[in-house]
Amino acid sequence: MPLRSSYFFTIAFYYIVFFIIDFLSGYNAESDHQWLGINHIIILGLATTFLKCFGALFFAKASKYILIKKSSILAFIVLSLGFILIMYTYSQITWEYRISYFLEEYKGPFLNAANLQAVLIPYFIGICIEIVFEYLKQNNEQQSLKLEKTKAELSFLKAQISPHFLFNTINTIFWLILKDPQGAQELLLKLSEMLRYQLYECDHDFVPIQKEIDYLTHLCKVQGYRKGKKVKITTEFDTEDTAYPIPPLLFLPLVENAMKYVSQKDDQENYISIFLKQRSNLVSFEIVNSTDGSHIELEEDKKYSGIGLSNIKKRLTLIYGNNYKFSTSLINSVYYAKIEF
Repeated sequence: MPLRSSYFFTIAFYYIVFFIIDFLSGYNAESDHQWLGINHIIILGLATTFLKCFGALFFAKASKYILIKKSSILAFIVLSLGFILIMYTYSQITWEYRISYFLEEYKGPFLNAANLQAVLIPYFIGICIEIVFEYLKQNNEQQSLKLEKTKAELSFLKAQISPHFLFNTINTIFWLILKDPQGAQELLLKLSEMLRYQLYECDHDFVPIQKEIDYLTHLCKVQGYRKGKKVKITTEFDTEDTAYPIPPLLFLPLVENAMKYVSQKDDQENYISIFLKQRSNLVSFEIVNSTDGSHIELEEDKKYSGIGLSNIKKRLTLIYGNNYKFSTSLINSVYYAKIEF
């Protein structure tokens, strides 16, 4: 139920409960006021209940406004004066339309136990209602702001991925046009399929895992043109549910990082191995590549690769909170990166 609807429902229930209490206290077998008649008691009950309930809500809202704009002491004074004013008005109404019918003269202060009991409880509950719903309102606003911030951050992180990938791929095509024009044409076709995926599928928060597999397959073929026979690129995809939802382009920075830092020596095996496995609610992605051992950035590359690695952590945190694992390591000139969620 929306908060506004819950508020009005609570106010209505609050009013009805105290009206019933006022009515029953003024119209029962032992009451001195029963002879006034049921219509008189109902109208009087409606009026005094309205005064107590909505008067409490009015002064609670007024004190809240003062608390925000000025000071807590002044807000407390307003609440106190509001209570005294309501109790005084209540005593005058009950004297005029109830007690004066059988007493010629009303003796005694308005500040007495009967009036205090009649006004204090609804006044206190009215203030509590305002406090609770103000807290819920602020909490909802904070959650909405947090959600909007999360969406904005995710959109920003995705936007960073596209130019990063495009820059690298254009460099590959430029290099390939000079060496293999036919291969460059094939590469452009695959690039168009990849860009179509990025433009029309990646606006969603999640995509089927099979679409991401297809994208990675095209990416490996594109990068394979550039690396040639010096680097062996292998993939192993094992999914239980091809429609299982995962964040789009999440693994792209790791693949690009491997392509950038993979070794290309003549006297050793140069390779990139990609593993993606999905079972039930668990997804595991791992990429392993050989390096020359001289230089690799695990945290922040000065220009491009660090942006991608940092984005992975941010996106995982925004989407899964702490329910993920992301690790990177360099052991014996072999680079390992793994994501589980």
